[in-house]
Amino acid sequence: MASHTVTTSAGIKMPRFIYGTAWKKDRTTELVVKAVLNGFRGIDTACQPKHYQEDLVGQALVTLQKEHNISRESLFIQTKFTSIDGQDPQKIPYDRNAPLQDQVSSTIIC
Repeated sequence: MASHTVTTSAGIKMPRFIYGTAWKKDRTTELVVKAVLNGFRGIDTACQPKHYQEDLVGQALVTLQKEHNISRESLFIQTKFTSIDGQDPQKIPYDRNAPLQDQVSSTIIC
């Protein structure tokens, strides 16, 4: 039987299947909770308000902890930095004029 996880070159175990949160919009929290309750242990998101609602993924993590006793530490959360050309010009989550290092650092709390 195949393992449900793989180990990255950095030595991090991650699930083979990860639930994607793009385009879920205002249903993100509800759908992430359902995904985890149905067996997913990996969640994919991005600091790209054009397609993802990272804050609602965070709300799902709170709900899972409070209502289902599923800890954040038991889940693999994957996020990504999206450069300016992939962002909605009206919802850029960082200062477009800042140096790249500052853009990346500021998205950690996206």
